[in-house]
Amino acid sequence: MTVVAILISTYNGERYIKDQLDSIFNQNFQEFHVYIRDDGSLDSTCKVIEDYIIEYDLKDKITFWKGGNIGFCSSFFELLKKADDAQYWAFCDQDDVWLTDKLENAYNWMIANDKTKPLLYSSGFEIANEDLTIRKKYPRSDFDYRFYNSITCNLFFGFSMVINGVLRKMLLMADPKNVKYHDWFAAMITVAFGKYYLSEKTEAVHRQYSNNASPLLFIKKIPHGIKLILGDRFYNVQAREFLSLYGKYLSKKDRGILEWFSVERYSFPTACKKAFFKKRWNPQIKIEIVLRFLMLAGFI
Repeated sequence: MTVVAILISTYNGERYIKDQLDSIFNQNFQEFHVYIRDDGSLDSTCKVIEDYIIEYDLKDKITFWKGGNIGFCSSFFELLKKADDAQYWAFCDQDDVWLTDKLENAYNWMIANDKTKPLLYSSGFEIANEDLTIRKKYPRSDFDYRFYNSITCNLFFGFSMVINGVLRKMLLMADPKNVKYHDWFAAMITVAFGKYYLSEKTEAVHRQYSNNASPLLFIKKIPHGIKLILGDRFYNVQAREFLSLYGKYLSKKDRGILEWFSVERYSFPTACKKAFFKKRWNPQIKIEIVLRFLMLAGFI
């Protein structure tokens, strides 16, 4: 059995996928297998990967297949299903760079914790420009992260995450069509039923540029707000999915708050409960204000 399955969904990633693969195969911890699914790339990503496998004779270490374009979230769900022979699973972006101790640190934390619960390890990381010449450490928030605010906020990012088998099994119960982000849904499961660790140590470098999917910067969250106003009810759809799968296992208080976000039709009293909730929904004040406005207006 593979100890760690590394999951990479590629899409038009020809420029940086080799750098990421190099950093993976330079890990101190080498008991892993890499699963790569291409999500319908239009550039030479697939050729770069195939050439890499041949050049370094990695056919026993990399499983690679090409798929249709289904979006990164559904693509990661496909990877998670395919990689069924491992103890732990690490999500990986196509354009980042891992430091040599990333997997080792995650593995050591995993084996020291209760394997009967969902476990999530989140690596510390730096944000960088495209050529990695400008880097800034991403600050870990001391935000009081609980289940109620995981409904509207995610402190984890897929590229930094390693999960255990319990969390994988629970995550795969969900329909990807009802999940906005695989890492966000994993966060909700973990804060509700398991344990997580936010590493302060820098273990990866995450590129930020116009074409990648991670909405780390505030400006990259603006399109999501516009989609909400235009009718995309992803908060509510995701809440209903979570409620249907795990609602009966939640505390009465957590289930009640989740139900605020699961209503099919606008209710002014419910909107007020959300908009004037006494506790914080998000660690960033700008996002907090926008969220409360959207809640009151019925967009969330």
